Amino acid sequence: MNTTSRPQDNDLSRAKTLRGLLLARELDEARRARGFSTRDLAQAMSMSPAMVNRVMTGRRVPTALEIGGLCAVLDVPAARRPVLYERRATADRTEWIIHPGGGRTIVHDVEAIADAITWFASDLIPRPLRTAAYDRAVEQSADPRPGHQAALRISRFLLHPRVLRHPALTGEVLRDQLHHLLDDHLPRIRLLPGSTAPHPGFRVLTTGHFPPIVHIEQLGTDLLLENPTATARHAEFLRHLDATALTTPATRDTLRHLLAAGGA
Repeated sequence: MNTTSRPQDNDLSRAKTLRGLLLARELDEARRARGFSTRDLAQAMSMSPAMVNRVMTGRRVPTALEIGGLCAVLDVPAARRPVLYERRATADRTEWIIHPGGGRTIVHDVEAIADAITWFASDLIPRPLRTAAYDRAVEQSADPRPGHQAALRISRFLLHPRVLRHPALTGEVLRDQLHHLLDDHLPRIRLLPGSTAPHPGFRVLTTGHFPPIVHIEQLGTDLLLENPTATARHAEFLRHLDATALTTPATRDTLRHLLAAGGA
């Protein structure tokens, strides 16, 4: 069977919601993992190839009966099937609030479909960039949340200089953190001018055929925004930051200066 077939370009379109997009991407990933072309899957499901294309791109939300058939044909693991049913049932909803204790699966699923992630940090260094000592110094929770290491490869970071100052940081912890940024994370980081407005931090995740997604994390609660009317100001603010951030060489020089001075 042809395992590389993709929905035709003229079939590609935006899913209506993030839940619908996640459902479509997971089904399409399962299709390719099982070696099905869209035509093969259509035959197995007694559906038209055009209808399968629409399901795989998120243009059409499958029925509960179709979800059951797709899970069986594509051998979707039993633990994931309730998630797919739930996303099908709520596919018309927008925005997402994940309260403490709700798990990180949703956020990780969104990271997994992202093509690029841009972070703005104004108070603390984002978790993927931290040393273990920095993380212990600034986190008050006894059960700190895991980092986003899997998404680091597609991430870039715009850092307010305030992230390099915290009363809990000793000189040694800060020096190690500065070395870590210099040695391991250039050029994905850029410092911002000190005059930058210290708005609360957030991330913008972009993926093909869907509007930008904004992720805000506050006191253990995750908020995912997808409606362009809700995300436009975040995207505009990031464009402004990108235009005013220091260059990579200037960021390197600033970090080296801080090291030479013994810290921030």
